[in-house]
Amino acid sequence: MASLPPLVSEDQLLCPICLGVLVQPVSTPCGHNFCMSCLSSYWDSSAVSVCPVCKESYSQRPQLRVNTFISGLCQSFLNRPLSAAETQSREMRAELGGTEAKISSMIQEKVQKVQSIRQAVAQRQEESRHLAKTIQDLSSLAKAMEAKQQHVDLEAEKVAKDIEKEIKDLTETQTKLKDLKLSQDVQAIWPNHPNKNAQSKPPAINLESELEIQQLRNSFSASLSQLRVYWEKTGANFISDIAALKYAQQFAKDVTLDPKTAHHSLVLSRDMKQVKFNPDANARPTAASNPARFEKHLAVLGAKGIRSGKFYFEVAVGAKTEWIVGVALASLQRKGKLPHTPGCGVYAVCFRMSDFETFCRPNVPIHRGKIERVGVLVNYEGGRVSFYDVGGAKLIHAFEDCAFAEKVHPYFNPCNDEFENNLGPLAIVPVNPK
Repeated sequence: MASLPPLVSEDQLLCPICLGVLVQPVSTPCGHNFCMSCLSSYWDSSAVSVCPVCKESYSQRPQLRVNTFISGLCQSFLNRPLSAAETQSREMRAELGGTEAKISSMIQEKVQKVQSIRQAVAQRQEESRHLAKTIQDLSSLAKAMEAKQQHVDLEAEKVAKDIEKEIKDLTETQTKLKDLKLSQDVQAIWPNHPNKNAQSKPPAINLESELEIQQLRNSFSASLSQLRVYWEKTGANFISDIAALKYAQQFAKDVTLDPKTAHHSLVLSRDMKQVKFNPDANARPTAASNPARFEKHLAVLGAKGIRSGKFYFEVAVGAKTEWIVGVALASLQRKGKLPHTPGCGVYAVCFRMSDFETFCRPNVPIHRGKIERVGVLVNYEGGRVSFYDVGGAKLIHAFEDCAFAEKVHPYFNPCNDEFENNLGPLAIVPVNPK
């Protein structure tokens, strides 16, 4: 290998992100050089692709290729003997770069938490305003009905008093008639009796007021019905996430993996509770392989499925950079490539670096941020599959209207090592209620 040209300094071969000597160096269209992994991670964590140095933005993410010339210079630089001062300087730079990367990650994580909190607050405030307006409308309607009812009650009381007066008058007349029957001179007295032809007619009640009251009651009942429907739709948002997760954990079941379904590149633990990708597995399935085994899809199913009720399980994902967890239909195809479309038979969430999406709708974000444990609740009759961040006690996503008509099995896909640092296992863990 040729020695390093004297015009090239160490600073020119350092990555501006990690401050170390360039590894698999790539160049941006604006002419700046970075480690491929450093620049890829930087762009993965940003909504827009920009140069970390000059901040030039690109409408489309540039395709990165290793700059072989710069890579050769870096290799020559690394192969040359270093003085004690240079060695110490390089170690310090590496340490500083690692510290800076950790701080940058912490900043991004906290920014995401702030955004998540503010979005949640804004959503709750909007729901509260809607509910408050509905309650205010109902309160006004109730006051109007109460005022009208008081008016009708006063009229009814007046009618009742008039009838009581007539009862008193009729009672007095009845008494006089009894006395008259005992009199010797009935014929002389009766023709001139003032109450002889009296006809008592009770005053009429105002039917119009009664109709108004009934209309108000009907309107109030309809408004209450609307409020009840609204509450059923949005009430779940007012229940604490911890309570919702605690409810889900009541249906915890013991889940184990089915080795007959495992792809040949997957390694299962002895207790059938863990699965991980084995990059050194070169074996290929034979013609006589189990028909239940996934041949193209890097997945394994749970040993037991359900056809009714609810069941819940939790999976520790650790520091994995990519994974897929959920449930799948028993009839899911095992030999071909699975389509990532609605109705494919997989109800799962996919995690890559820090973004979540669903298996059936790739590239449609549903959540952001890393988690350490995911909880899965299946409501078979309700046709719902819910996913929780167990550590944060937060709902990540829910599939609605699944309309299951066959057995449903837990589904696990540890994914390959495309994004590096992804050889850790997916581990089914005991459920500890919050």
